Amino acid sequence: MKNSLKILHLEDVGIDAELTRRVITKSKIEAEIRVVDNKEAYVEAMIKFAPDVILSDHTLPSFSSKEALHIFLQSGLKIPFILVTATISEEYAVSVIKAGADDYILKDHLERLPEAILNALDKIDKQIKLEKQKELTINEKTNAVLIAQETERSQMGNELLENINQILAASNLYIDCAISEEDKRLVFMQNSKKYILMAINEIKKISQLIMPPTLNERGLIESIDNWIAFKRQDIEMNVRTNWGNFDDQLVSEKLQLTIYRIIQEQLNNTLKYSKARNVYLSLVQTKNSLELMVKDDGVGFDTSKIKNGVGLKNIHTRVEIHNGTIILETAPGKGCMLIVAFPL
Repeated sequence: MKNSLKILHLEDVGIDAELTRRVITKSKIEAEIRVVDNKEAYVEAMIKFAPDVILSDHTLPSFSSKEALHIFLQSGLKIPFILVTATISEEYAVSVIKAGADDYILKDHLERLPEAILNALDKIDKQIKLEKQKELTINEKTNAVLIAQETERSQMGNELLENINQILAASNLYIDCAISEEDKRLVFMQNSKKYILMAINEIKKISQLIMPPTLNERGLIESIDNWIAFKRQDIEMNVRTNWGNFDDQLVSEKLQLTIYRIIQEQLNNTLKYSKARNVYLSLVQTKNSLELMVKDDGVGFDTSKIKNGVGLKNIHTRVEIHNGTIILETAPGKGCMLIVAFPL
């Protein structure tokens, strides 16, 4: 808390404003108090005086505490708003607290005001610190995802680019041969064309790996189906899907992209290591949640030995960013089942 507080007091009765000032002055709170009694002065003081606390009477001529509270909430200020008023009903007091006020003090019990101010300041200070910590944690997780993702893409990209360089070098060699050996030119040009087509296919692989899907054009389900169809060119694994009643209108694009990347990550892991013959994917949506399952009948693995793998780290971090939960069931020889649930 600051050494000296700025307190904005909305009050039209002079003696009540003075009594409030005296109670605060007698407490341990050092404060500069500015009293206003109308809407215009209230709004101006919120901007120019920059208060640390707002105290508001319930009823003023042509202005009420509800309107004052509404203006305060619209301002976005993260400071206490405390109703200081004459007798009001319990129902109204509860409604004011629900609407966003931090506390209410009856004028017959002004001795409670200093403690209420300190408690409200402490509560808001803790909320601000918690929000900052959450923001910091999210930023750290986001950065971790980006770093791990870029590292893995860079490694895969380098492998693919090396393949392309070798393919294009072979194609170039055949063209040189076609130029120098006229009698075999057609054969050499056909071989060169074959390698150029291979290079084009490798470039497609790079684009599938690096470029994000056009979810706003194709939607999540079509993007996943297209990616699976592309991967089927290189594998013999049987992939079955169940998209249930998925409605992308109810799921944010950020969450859809997260789901796409998790499926991509898990299927790549399955293709590389599982030796599975069958993979099953499902996406089940309810009113309040979205559940993704990726299951295979492969060799499985011991989670304690590879818990720090880049792929699993990426998945865990993506899930945490969206406040989801993750279950991984696997063991050597038992296949693998990944279940991820997100709240909607």
